[in-house]
Amino acid sequence: MKTVYLLLIVLLLTACNSDDTVDPASLLPPITTTGENTFGCLIDGKFFRPRDGRSTINSDNRGLRVVRTENDNLELHVYDRKSDRSGSLFIHLENFYTIGEGDYLIQNATGLRGIDGPNHNYIYGTFWNETDQQYSRYLSYDSSGLLELNKYELIPNTSNIKSGTFQTRLVNFENTNDTILVTLGRFDLDSFTLNIKDWD
Repeated sequence: MKTVYLLLIVLLLTACNSDDTVDPASLLPPITTTGENTFGCLIDGKFFRPRDGRSTINSDNRGLRVVRTENDNLELHVYDRKSDRSGSLFIHLENFYTIGEGDYLIQNATGLRGIDGPNHNYIYGTFWNETDQQYSRYLSYDSSGLLELNKYELIPNTSNIKSGTFQTRLVNFENTNDTILVTLGRFDLDSFTLNIKDWD
């Protein structure tokens, strides 16, 4: 009889725990084009978003920065600085300020950015690798994904909106058999108000 009671308790606890699981896709921000200052994606099915860290003397440790490089290029620097296993994602769009809205084919990354990076579109990131129990750098490769820029709108002294969706596959820099999938990526950023947002 005790065995039956123990079995019932185990079954009840298991049933309660299964109801508490959250679909990571439900945590993603909606796809918008109004400068809501949102960013999110799934990395191998796990929710990833920017989050600020503790400010220091040399850095404000912001979760997301929009950087213009070499006059016409756009970079999104995204950091989760609060997780136990923090991560970062870098998106580089070549000639963004000339091309504007449209599709950006993701090509190979080298792990360098700005003037040191390649002269084409790429994505790379650094994430905790459970298998190796260390941080690993993951790079995009030729035709590994697509970023669709749905809106680019610049109204001087009012707004500077960049909105889009993306997905790609990234390969481990040190182990080409280890890949991760970045899916359901979306962003809706207004550079005019971005710096006053707290990424928590």
